[in-house]
Amino acid sequence: MLKKIYINSYFTLFRFFIESFFALWAVSRACRITTKSFLAPILFGAFFLSFRYIFKLKSEKPEIFTNHTSAVIRICGLFFTMLFLLAEFPSLTEGLTNRLFQIVILAASGIGAFFLISAALSFMLCFAIPYTFTDKEKQIRHLPFFCFLACMLGWIPYFLYEYPAIMTPDSINQLEQVLHMIPYSNHHPWAHTMVIKAFYSIGYFLTGSPNASVAFFTLFQMVFMAGCAAWLIATLQKLHIPQLLCCLIIAFYALIPYHGVFVVTIWKDVLFSGAFLLFSTALARICFFQDKKSYAIYALSGLMVCLFRSNGWYAFLFSLPFLLFSFRHSLRTMLPLHLAILFAALLIKIPVMNAYHVAQPDFVESICIPLQQTARVLCEDKALTQEQWESVHKVIDTTYIKELYDPGFADNMKELVRAGDPAYLTEHKGEYFMLWLSLGLKYPATYLQAYIGQTVGFWYPDVYYTVGDIDGIIANDTGVFSHPLIGGPFVVKTKEILQKLGDILPLYGLLFSMGAMFWALICCIAIVFAKKQYSRLILFLPGLGLILTLLAATPVASEFRYAYSLAYTLPLYLILPFANGYNTLDRKS
Repeated sequence: MLKKIYINSYFTLFRFFIESFFALWAVSRACRITTKSFLAPILFGAFFLSFRYIFKLKSEKPEIFTNHTSAVIRICGLFFTMLFLLAEFPSLTEGLTNRLFQIVILAASGIGAFFLISAALSFMLCFAIPYTFTDKEKQIRHLPFFCFLACMLGWIPYFLYEYPAIMTPDSINQLEQVLHMIPYSNHHPWAHTMVIKAFYSIGYFLTGSPNASVAFFTLFQMVFMAGCAAWLIATLQKLHIPQLLCCLIIAFYALIPYHGVFVVTIWKDVLFSGAFLLFSTALARICFFQDKKSYAIYALSGLMVCLFRSNGWYAFLFSLPFLLFSFRHSLRTMLPLHLAILFAALLIKIPVMNAYHVAQPDFVESICIPLQQTARVLCEDKALTQEQWESVHKVIDTTYIKELYDPGFADNMKELVRAGDPAYLTEHKGEYFMLWLSLGLKYPATYLQAYIGQTVGFWYPDVYYTVGDIDGIIANDTGVFSHPLIGGPFVVKTKEILQKLGDILPLYGLLFSMGAMFWALICCIAIVFAKKQYSRLILFLPGLGLILTLLAATPVASEFRYAYSLAYTLPLYLILPFANGYNTLDRKS
C-alpha cells in the first residue's frame, strides 16, 4: 500500500514536470524567450508550483470540480488554445522551414498552451462557481446620479480640448449629408445622421454657428452616454452589487481615456455602444426582476441597435429566436415587443428611406472577407484556370493588387473593385460565389491566413493597435473647424501620457484590447455554464452575436471602435455570473 502511494506520488510529480515543460515551451516560443534565458527556470518553477496547487485544489474541492466543470474547462481550454495557435503561428514557427519541424513545434506549443490555459480556467472556476454577491449594506442613494456627474466631469476636459468635436472623414461625410451638400446615404447609418441633423439644426437655430451646432450634438452624446452608465449603476444597486465595485465601474467609465475621446467623436459607433448597453441592461432587468419600466427602454434601445449599425441589425436578428424561446412563458408581452422593434426598424429601413431617396451601401461593402481571401490568392501567385482569370479581370485590374493588398485592411481591395466594374460583380453574384468557393477548396491555407489577418484583432488579446489617438477635425467645406477651448503643453502632455498608459502598464492594458474583452466574454459564459445558470446565457447572446457579425464581415482587423459596444457593456457582463437572486426565467422553467 505504501509502495503504491509512493508510485502515485512520483507519477503526479512527473505529470507536473511534463505539464510545466510544455507550458514553458509554449510561452518561450510565443514570447521569444531563448532556451538560455534566466527567465526559463523561473517560469518553469512557477508553472510547476501552479500546476501542483491546482491539483491540490481539485482534490480538496470535488464538489466544484465535477465532470460537468471538467467538460467546461476542456472545451474552453481547447477553444482558447486554437485561437492561440492561429494567432501565434508566425512566432511559434519563426526560423523553421521544414514542415515536419513546424508541425512538431505547433503540437508541442498547443499542448503547453492547453495545460496552461486549463490550469488558469480551473483556478478561476474554483473561486467563481461558489461565489455570489450577497452584499446587503445600505445603498448609496444617489450613486447613479454621482456616476452621471463623474462621467461628465471626467469627459468635459476632452470636450473643451477637442471643441466642438473630433471629426474624421466618416463624420464629415455625415455632416455633408446633414447640410445637403451630398445625397443621403445609408453607408453610414441614415438614422444616426438624422440624429446629428436634429441637434445640429437646434444648435444652428439658437446660435447660427456651425461649430456651436456641432457642439450641441457632442453635448447630447456625452449626456446620453453618461446616462447609460448611470442606469447600469442603478441596475447593479438593485442587484445588491457591493458599493465599492460600483464605484470602480464608475471610475472605469469616467477615467479610462478612450471613453473621453469617443464621447466627443462624431461616430455611429458611440451612440450605438450606449444603446447596446441600455439594451443589455434592460434585458437583465426584465430577466431578474421583471421591471415593467424597462420594457420601453428595451424597445427604444433595441430599435437604436437595429438602426445605428448594420451589424447591430444582424446581431438582433441572430438573437431574436433565442430571446423569444427564453421568454416563451411571457410571449404575450415579449412577442409584441420584439415585433414592434422589427416593424419600426423595417419601416425606417425601407419605406422611410425610400421616401427620402437614401442610397444603400453597395454590394462590395458586404464582402470584405471573401474579397481579402481572393486577393491573397492572387497576391501569392497561386495557379488559376483561364476561366477563373477571366472572371477576375471582368471586375478588377490586378496590375497593382500586390502593392495595394493589406492583410488587415479591406478598403484598398474594395476601392480596387469599385474602380473596375462593381456592377458586373453585383449582377453575377452566383458566378463569383463559385469562384470564391473553388479557390477556397483549392487553397484553404491561404484563405485561413487571409481570414486570420482580417479578423485577429477581435479575437486575440496580444494584437497591437492604437486606441483613442484621434484629434481635431479634418479639412472640410462645411464651415466646421477645430477650436480648442483649453490647451497648452500640460494638457497635451497629460492626454499623451493617459493614452500611452495602456501600452505601459501590465493588466491595465487589457482594457484596451478587443481580444481580451472577447476572452472575458467567453469566460463569463463558461462560468455561467459551470454554475448551471443556463437561463442567464441569453444575457450574453447579443454581445456574442455582435462579435460574430464582425468576424463575418469586418473591413478592418483592429478597429477598436467597431467593438466599442463590447467595451462599454463589459462591466455588466463581468457582474452577471455573480448576481444574487434567481433569474425569472429559472423560476418559470
